[in-house]
Amino acid sequence: MKTSQLIEQNNQLRQQLTPENEKFYSDLLIYVRFKGITRDEHAIESALLNILNDVIDAQTDGIAAADYFGKNTPELANDLIKSIPFKPFELVKLLLIVIGTYFFAVFLPALASPKNPLDLGSILLAGVYLTLAICGIFKYLSRTIYSSTNFSKNKIVRFLVLWLLCVLLIAPIFLINIFVQTPLHFYLSGWIGISVIVIFTILGLILFAKQTKKQLSWPFVIFLLAIAFLGIAMRLPLIGEYLTTTQLGHYLSAGFLIIFLLLFWLMSFMAARKLK
Repeated sequence: MKTSQLIEQNNQLRQQLTPENEKFYSDLLIYVRFKGITRDEHAIESALLNILNDVIDAQTDGIAAADYFGKNTPELANDLIKSIPFKPFELVKLLLIVIGTYFFAVFLPALASPKNPLDLGSILLAGVYLTLAICGIFKYLSRTIYSSTNFSKNKIVRFLVLWLLCVLLIAPIFLINIFVQTPLHFYLSGWIGISVIVIFTILGLILFAKQTKKQLSWPFVIFLLAIAFLGIAMRLPLIGEYLTTTQLGHYLSAGFLIIFLLLFWLMSFMAARKLK
């Protein structure tokens, strides 16, 4: 069974739990996933699914999960994590996902603006930093789950601390983008830019077609197509010159982006409501 299938089955079976057992198991699940980020993901999800089946069996017999597993849940979780082999590829996979996501976020504006260069060096630096930051956040969150201190139980204080940490963690990304310049920068102009846009649009549509749940992805697809359309238009000989050199062209481009940004947020909001 694939890892995604294990996660899907886990999500479905958790609906059978009582509120008390759901709280117990959710804490255990988040703790193991966060702290075991560098372990074999498939093995972790298999172990979590086995534990969930044990919780459901105990619940059927009228035994609460906390009583079934005992008081030392953190020790149980740590033993489980230690028993799963370390897999460096999981960290590499996280690094690739973070860099890919960040690249996509930076790449979209570059598509719509052929005059702005794309710096691959700063993107890689920011991606590596983001990966380390995410690992640090996961480590912190895993420690707060079973912490008995008042600090972790105070939701307001915990929220403020997390907010401050997020600000401090995100700030270096902006500093990298502003102050770090590498020789690995290039312009996506002319027919080369159009070719890159077409290739990435096709890849995005292929990834979208392979998804089983497309509901939340539709807003991104629509926005990607809008950016691709505008990016191609701005690189065409006559239309591109009009859009990039005239005031009315600037207004048309900005209005086009604003309309599709509003459409993106509206579609995202509607999709999120349907999931509730």
